[in-house]
Amino acid sequence: MALVGEVTIPNDKSITHRSILFAVLATGISRVKLHSVGRDNLASLRVARLLGAKISGNLSQEVYALAQSEGVSTDMNCWAKPHSELIINGDGLHSLKAPQEILDCGNSGTTSRLLCGILAGQKFKASITGDESLRSRPFKRVTDPLSQMGAHFSADMLPIRITGGELKGINYFSPKSSAQVKSAILLAGLYADSEVTVIEPSLSRDHTELMLLAMGVPITTSQQADGSWKICSRQVAQLSAIEIEVPGDFSAASFLMVAGSVVAGSDILIKNVGFNPTRIGLYDILLRMGADITPTNKRLVGGEVVVDLKVKYAKLTATTVTAADVVRAIDEMPILAVAAAFAEGLTEVSGAMELRVKESDRIKMIVALLQDYGIKIEEREDGFSVIGNSKGIPSGRSSTKDGSDWSECGDHRILMSSAVLGLALNRKLELLHQEVVETSFPGFKEKFQDLATN
Repeated sequence: MALVGEVTIPNDKSITHRSILFAVLATGISRVKLHSVGRDNLASLRVARLLGAKISGNLSQEVYALAQSEGVSTDMNCWAKPHSELIINGDGLHSLKAPQEILDCGNSGTTSRLLCGILAGQKFKASITGDESLRSRPFKRVTDPLSQMGAHFSADMLPIRITGGELKGINYFSPKSSAQVKSAILLAGLYADSEVTVIEPSLSRDHTELMLLAMGVPITTSQQADGSWKICSRQVAQLSAIEIEVPGDFSAASFLMVAGSVVAGSDILIKNVGFNPTRIGLYDILLRMGADITPTNKRLVGGEVVVDLKVKYAKLTATTVTAADVVRAIDEMPILAVAAAFAEGLTEVSGAMELRVKESDRIKMIVALLQDYGIKIEEREDGFSVIGNSKGIPSGRSSTKDGSDWSECGDHRILMSSAVLGLALNRKLELLHQEVVETSFPGFKEKFQDLATN
């Protein structure tokens, strides 16, 4: 069974989060155009409304139904249209209201960490929490710099009570490149008395910088002599409202990119993919491996590069993935491991310790998944190594006891990677726990079924 045809993907999760949360702080009416969102983005919509945001709009029936299931107030007009538009009427940086209940961010690490930056500058107290997975993830990397700026946090893990205050500017040297940490500091910097500076070892995804620039915030980004990156920003009187058409999510496209590369006979056109240079590490890695992936119809949409991706089956060879690659492909490491299983030779991944503190211990889960299918993979402290075989690997799952670990880990990226691996081996798509996958890729199974040919 080959994968053939055109496909659209859900809107970029990272950009959608920022569109909602930043527009709430703007002055005026912002319009955010999108067609498909997952549960993570609905968390941002939910907490924004709990903070008093005025949000209305036209929701597609799909988004409307998902919003209802997630407890998001749906007192919006609803028509069965192919696209949705959120209309956010912002009253300025100081317009948020003290919430009457705890702010539940669900599984969304981006919502919760960006929210820390926003709440750090408010004149009220608020508490945030999340699901069991999010409550186990580290927040000290965010609370430390924000505390240095003058905010107060009750803990370094969720649930956290945040007491905002008069914030001061800081020069912060981030030990790891993290877009969430950088974004939290830049958001708090909107309320600081002087310039804030973040220096990170390599440039993490820059959606926050691009969007804040478009909203009138003076931000400068420069590479230093030692290769690190310096981002500077300062307080503004107001944020300008925005109109943005959110592009497709590159992380969602990655599953189709790898599937098209390893399933014989495949020929896919993935439409409207966000192609921000700080996000496309997997594309560069796959090209090194010999993948046949061609960007076409390149254009700028709201300051973001957008392309269509033509993906054809190709014989892959192994490669070495370094920490510099990982920064631009951290979310794509699970599906990269699937590509490595079909690449001739030894693929080695290092500098990926961050995978240990995602929705699951992704290094451990990647290893368990591939081992369960009889693929030779070795776990390392900061990564893994895969001995691939382009001539064929065992089909079907083995009886490895560790299989239950990955299948019940509740991690959407591990589950989607397992579906692609099973499809490539057995020519049959099996998706476990579809409700978990809806976190980031609503319609995942249906997209693959539409492309499948016998």
